[in-house]
Amino acid sequence: MIRLITREEAFKRAERIKKENEAIYGIQFKIYQKYLPFDILTPTQWELSEKKLLVVLQEIVHGYDAPVIVLEHRGKYYILDGHHRAYARKKLGFSQVEAIILKPTREIPTKIEESVKKAKLESLDDIVVVRE
Repeated sequence: MIRLITREEAFKRAERIKKENEAIYGIQFKIYQKYLPFDILTPTQWELSEKKLLVVLQEIVHGYDAPVIVLEHRGKYYILDGHHRAYARKKLGFSQVEAIILKPTREIPTKIEESVKKAKLESLDDIVVVRE
C-alpha cells in the first residue's frame, strides 16, 4: 500500500532537512512558503513510480495538498521532496505548486547543479514515469 505524506508531515520533514543542512554546512537556512510556477522548478529525481503517481493524481483530485520541499540556490529552485506531487499537479493542469522553500543565508558548496546537469534534468518534463 502506498502511503502519502500528510501536509503536517511535509512541514516536519522540511524542518528536519533544514536542521540537517544547517549541520552539514554550518550556516543558518531560512524557511518560507510560496506558490511557485512549474517552469522555475528543477527536479533532482529523474524517475517516478507510475503506481505512486496514479495514487497521488487521484488524491489531489480529492483535495490532497501536501506542499513540495525546495532548495533555493543561486536563483534556482530545486525540488528536494515531492516530485510525484509536483508532477501530478502539473499534469492535472495546475499552474503552480505550494512549496516550502529552504534558502541558505549565504553561498553553500553544493553539488546539486552538477547532479541535475549530469542527469539532464531541467524541468518536470524531463522526468520519466516507470512501471514496476
